[in-house]
Amino acid sequence: MRRDARVSPTLASATPEEAAAGWTARLDKGPLSASEQQALQHWLDQDRRHKGAFLRAKAIWQASGRLSALHGSAAPPIAHTTPLPPLPRRRFFAAAAATALLLATPKPQGKANSLYVTANGVSAPLHTAFGTITLDCYSQLKMGLESSRLVAGRCCVLGRTGMIVKAGNLIFAPQGRLLLSCTPTQVTATSISGSVRLRRHHSNEWWTLNAGSQISLTGNLPPEVRSLLPEEMATQNAWSLGLLEARDESISSIVGTFNRYNQRQLHVSAEFANRKLTGVFNLNQPEVFAMAAQTILGARLTQTPQTLFLY
Repeated sequence: MRRDARVSPTLASATPEEAAAGWTARLDKGPLSASEQQALQHWLDQDRRHKGAFLRAKAIWQASGRLSALHGSAAPPIAHTTPLPPLPRRRFFAAAAATALLLATPKPQGKANSLYVTANGVSAPLHTAFGTITLDCYSQLKMGLESSRLVAGRCCVLGRTGMIVKAGNLIFAPQGRLLLSCTPTQVTATSISGSVRLRRHHSNEWWTLNAGSQISLTGNLPPEVRSLLPEEMATQNAWSLGLLEARDESISSIVGTFNRYNQRQLHVSAEFANRKLTGVFNLNQPEVFAMAAQTILGARLTQTPQTLFLY
């Protein structure tokens, strides 16, 4: 019993994130024993948050370039040209924070530097008195002293009491992690953690959106609310971590996403455009994706300083 307690990542005192990190580190060392596999499955089935934490842990580990092939996982292995040493657990947690170093600083425009605009890259977090806001590529945010407004695109809000963010005809008061997207016709909000209160402009009726829920509002139509699976939450939240999470997605679709975030453009021949791929990739490293696709699909890769061509 004591030996199991020492090696098991699912100690009673561990948070879901710590346990997920432990399981990810254990999987990187090799296949699980039958008892370990049973323990992992039991932990995943205990709480829906565990599966989400496990997916995020694997995504961060893979983005750091240290994830070995996971036996029994749906994600294909990414081939490395040289063997990589295992990543110590302490450095694994640092990898999550290091993702932010890949982010670009959004450019303030307009009077009082209140309008922030991003191009082909995720922004570094913008700090307010009540939390942070991270802009996705090709997005605009107007930041004021008392509130901020998402003008277009997407953002990730990490808020606490006092945070007010507006988008379209909606006003949000998040306490936790919130994803927002705004187009001329629709606003969508996804609560990743914590909760968020929201209301329409010129209305005193507040709604509450709990973690794992998403609300979409189109014009003056009634709002549409649905619950998300942990896998959906991980996929939607991936960009804010600097990641691209593909689940049986066509190569042409993945390439299109990479090209939105990078100056160096990917191209794929018709032969491979509709092939499907599952995996987690760093948005800032199209070269790594291209080499992985080359290995997995058996494609050839031609590179120039400006382009990557799979054929």
